[in-house]
Amino acid sequence: MKSAVTKQNVTVAEYLDLESKSRRKHEFIDGDVLPMAGASRRHSKIASNIGGELFGQLKGTDCEVHFGDLRIKARPTHYVYGDVSVFCGEPEIEKYKDAETLLNPKVVFEVLSRSTEARDRGEKAQDYRQLPSLTDYFFVAQDKSFVEHYSRQKDNSWKLVEYREPDDEIRLSGINCVLKVRDIYMGVDLPKLRLF
Repeated sequence: MKSAVTKQNVTVAEYLDLESKSRRKHEFIDGDVLPMAGASRRHSKIASNIGGELFGQLKGTDCEVHFGDLRIKARPTHYVYGDVSVFCGEPEIEKYKDAETLLNPKVVFEVLSRSTEARDRGEKAQDYRQLPSLTDYFFVAQDKSFVEHYSRQKDNSWKLVEYREPDDEIRLSGINCVLKVRDIYMGVDLPKLRLF
């Protein structure tokens, strides 16, 4: 991952200044500025499907759905972008000049890419799950029909449920929404799996 770092040993303020002037998004972790990889059409379509479904179900509520442009502060030295995020009620926002960073996401979806999967599953996921506001966290494959749903339990542990079948229903009780796997992958041309 170090090869993808554009700058190292920068402060949060330097990162936020850089991000406010850049056309390209970057994530920040403990002094390292990491450029965001460009999304494939398949990646973008899956994120759009998720966001569109949630937007329709949450219309008229106090919840907002955001695509990958709303930065999230996962911890004091870790700023990230989820592919789709939802917050409800009053947003907790950290402002730096004109830039806004969300502090209280309720739901986050990460559409996995080969170049980012290790980081998405590693420190990024660990930090997300430390956010007290977060109730649901998802990994969504883009090369096959496969969704991993982590939901916060009453004892603050996390439960994993996996979904593969088109009619599988994913219940997001924290925001009172239901997604079907088929809707997440609607219009997405998944590669054919090779049989050995």
